Amino acid sequence: MPVLANARYERFAQGVAKGLSQHEAYKKAGYSPDRPPKAMRSEASKLARRPQIAARIAELQEKHAAKLGITVDHLIRELNDMLMLAKRVKHPAAGVGAILAKGKLLGLIVDRAEIEGTIRKPSRRPTVDKTQSLEDWKEKFAPKDQLQ
Repeated sequence: MPVLANARYERFAQGVAKGLSQHEAYKKAGYSPDRPPKAMRSEASKLARRPQIAARIAELQEKHAAKLGITVDHLIRELNDMLMLAKRVKHPAAGVGAILAKGKLLGLIVDRAEIEGTIRKPSRRPTVDKTQSLEDWKEKFAPKDQLQ
């Protein structure tokens, strides 16, 4: 994927890929620093979810990892070493952490799943009639004391 056309998008993607938080990368990319922090975090999160930006972040992270020679297999080997060390020193919390990290790397554990859905409230009355006269509508929905 080529460099993003929008310079601020590219700076944001590079900041996140380098390990900055989304909020910090958003500020360093030049987005409105005078906004409240909560709004900035929200906007940074939205920006990171844009498909072209998410793809660019993933590409940059892969490049950084390749440059360092880090692969998933390498990380799994290191976590296995940490697990063995945790067992030797009888520190179960560290062992559990290593096991969880391996599960996350292998995609077996998902921290957060995004679920989309549409909530629709049912109508009070069946909506078969497409058109309705004002009198019919008043009869069905107007408060009873106003009918007289």
